[in-house]
Parts: sequence; structure tokens; C-alpha cells
Amino acid sequence: MSDNVDKTKMYVDQEQSKAYADNRPRYTDEMFQAIVDYCKETNPNLNLAVDVGCGPGMSTLGFAKYFKKVIGVDVSETQVACAPKDVPNCEFKVGYSDKLPFIKSGTVDLFCSGESFNLMPQKETFAEADRVLKPGGTIAIFGYDVPSSDTPAVQDVIQKYGLKIFPFYPKETAQLLDRFRGLKMPYTDATRNDDIKISMKYTVKEYIGFMKSTWALRAYSEAHPDEDFLADLSKELTEAMEKAGSGLDYTLTWNLFLLMAHKPKN
Repeated sequence: MSDNVDKTKMYVDQEQSKAYADNRPRYTDEMFQAIVDYCKETNPNLNLAVDVGCGPGMSTLGFAKYFKKVIGVDVSETQVACAPKDVPNCEFKVGYSDKLPFIKSGTVDLFCSGESFNLMPQKETFAEADRVLKPGGTIAIFGYDVPSSDTPAVQDVIQKYGLKIFPFYPKETAQLLDRFRGLKMPYTDATRNDDIKISMKYTVKEYIGFMKSTWALRAYSEAHPDEDFLADLSKELTEAMEKAGSGLDYTLTWNLFLLMAHKPKN
């Protein structure tokens, strides 16, 4: 993995941010319900959730079903620009996970981060979470690992091309792929859940869109300007699907991980 990734340049491109919004897997109702149930163990009120590193708002929208208000925050202007603007109880802001001056201390019921905490200043973000959370509030860190297919021919292609771009991911991605097993949550009342999965149907075009959304592909393409990575992937994936007789789409599965902790009430 790379030590030379300038994270300030990640997801500044509108096309890449749109690919992220259109083609990334969707978090499941089961995950949102698990977090909400955990919140209610120490705090029955679901007034305000803050989703840092929200991207185009995938998890932000999921929490909007449960909380009176949800604020999504991301450093990328283009990601925030892709977030929906027609959800009355959702608000999106460009900002940093460790600097939330627009949120009053002790007002937040849930502070969460999905698929992005590895890229944040973690000590400082935990400190800001502690400032804004109510006593009894919840912090939740969640995400997913690499996709897999139960169709062997498709899995072979996905694995082959995933390994090609793997060295171009930021070094911080290792923590994500390890499912944050070494992460110490800021409160002792903590738990984790590794039992939830995401399963979605993908066409070749949609998987190409998913790959476009990854930072590693962008870095790989810059390092190999004469190689048409996506065209080669599309060709081999189409051939694999034809060989397997899987029709126009196939199922991809991601394993979710979920870490949660309660802020002490006193």
C-alpha cells in the first residue's frame, strides 16, 4: 500500500464522486436497526445524529428514518454535492471530523462514521465526538471489506483486478481491511458486530462504476497511462458471466463490521 497518497486530493473529481454515489453498496436496514437499538440502551431520545465522512450521504439517509435530524459532514465538496437535497431532516456540510464548530457540546445522540474513519485523525475525532455527544450517547464506527461473488468465474476476475490495484490504496486502508480489529474505542462500554452482510445484484456496468469510485484505481491509472484497466476488466467479467451462465447480473457480498460504544452518563 502507498505512503504517498495526498488525502486532500481524494474525491475532488465530480465523476468519481458520482460513481461513488451511484455504485457503492447500500448499508442494510439490519445495520441501522442494530445501531439504533444500541443507542436506545442508554438513551431513549433519537434527536440528533452526526455522520462524519458521510460522502454522498448513504448512511446519513439510513439514519434519517430514525432520528429527528441527521447532519452529514465530509471534507470533499464534490461528495457533499452528490448528496440528496430533498430530505427535510438531513443537512450536509463540508467540514472535518475533528472540527465541528457548528454543533453544540452535549447535543448529539449518535456520532458515527462509515467506511472512512481510517482516513481521519482518530484521536482528535474521538475527542470531538466526546465533546458533542450527550451523556449516554453512542459512537459507532462501521464499514465493509472487499466484495466477493459466489460465482467462481466471476470471483476469479474480481480478485485478479482487485489485486492489481491493491498496492495503490492509501496505507490507512489496511486498518479498514482488518475491520478495525486493533481500534480501541474511547469508552469502556463497547461492543462489536461482525455478523451483518450486504448482498446486491451488480451488472458489469455497475461493477465498473464501483471500481471507478475507488481511489486506488485512479492512482493505478495515473501510474499506467497506456493500460485500459476498465476495458480489460469489463471484457473479462463479461466473458466470466457468459461462461457461468449467470445472465445479466450476479450477486456480490460484503461483510460488514460494526463497532459501538456508549459515552458514560456521568
